[in-house]
Amino acid sequence: MVINGFTVDSCKESLLRFGGRFFRSTQHTPLQRSTEQLTRCSTVSLEEETTDKTDNAVSAQTIPKIMSVCRNTIRWVLLFDVLLALTVIALMGLMEFGNLPRNQIGFFCNDPKLSFKFTGDTISITVLLGVSIFMPIIMMWVTEYACHAADSYTTESGSRGSRLKQVWFWYGHYAIGIAALTVGCNVMKIVIGEPRPHFFDTCRPQEARNCTDEYIDSYTCTNTIDSNWFVSDSSKSFPSSHSALSMFTTIFVVCYLQQRMTSRTILFKPWLQFTVCMWTVICSFSRIGDNRHHWWDVLVGMVLGLISAVLVVSISCQEFRFDGKKALRMRREFIRASEPIAFDDKSYQSVKKLVNNANNVDIPEGRELRDITVSWKE
Repeated sequence: MVINGFTVDSCKESLLRFGGRFFRSTQHTPLQRSTEQLTRCSTVSLEEETTDKTDNAVSAQTIPKIMSVCRNTIRWVLLFDVLLALTVIALMGLMEFGNLPRNQIGFFCNDPKLSFKFTGDTISITVLLGVSIFMPIIMMWVTEYACHAADSYTTESGSRGSRLKQVWFWYGHYAIGIAALTVGCNVMKIVIGEPRPHFFDTCRPQEARNCTDEYIDSYTCTNTIDSNWFVSDSSKSFPSSHSALSMFTTIFVVCYLQQRMTSRTILFKPWLQFTVCMWTVICSFSRIGDNRHHWWDVLVGMVLGLISAVLVVSISCQEFRFDGKKALRMRREFIRASEPIAFDDKSYQSVKKLVNNANNVDIPEGRELRDITVSWKE
């Protein structure tokens, strides 16, 4: 049978020949598959190598810029800290010696709790500030030099890296805590405005001259002999700053000695801690004996100092302990995060060997994959 000049037999033969060629062209031999896999591995390796070189070049350019930005940031942070410290000092001086508006708590006429004579201060404010500033730093320096070697302050152990940095790190947190406590006590004195036990002798309120048992809400001091600061201070009894600051210093130093001083003798460390505790006892009870505070003023001041010291010791100073495990863990995480992930030559050779063993293909070592040409036989 003839269709358009072609016989049926010739059409069948052409269709079979075309189908066989199409079937053979769609099959992949093991050699072809292995070569394609190696080509992909080589392409990935070359791309990653190019990416690594580009990243290294970019890092060499960006690292100095980053360091410059960090230095500028540190300068601004230090400047901000200095300005903040000066602001706090100015605020403390203004609250202590300035004529700020303050609250006044009234009094009952002829109140015996306010009728004591002013007899002076057993522990003056100068002695209090001197002990609060110098005793902790002296204790820490002597203890660190006597009990701990210079090479024990390594970053792997969780310390600051040197004895000087570690001591000033602890003392810095102590200074911040005691400054915050002082500001808090002064704010409470101004807001509450409770009269001291020697209020009548120091203030000499005009309203108390002709009164008997009534309650006076507002008053005006008539003492012109003493300074204005001393007269206004007669209505700043609550709470006791002496007891608060002395308690803060005592708790801080006692906890430090307990953790950092080695027990070479049985009685030396307990007796030293006891001596430090006596500082709080003398400061606190002398304020009652000097008729400068009521007993509840001293009690609240001691509680405030105790809470503040516990927070600083446990949170800021971490109980004066070095957390070596935490420092090592953070160091490992930093190193792991900074390591680049690369498809290096060793990994490439391992993949190449694996593919060669699987397909029994022998490819010379120095031959480029892009030059491999395979003639496929039908």
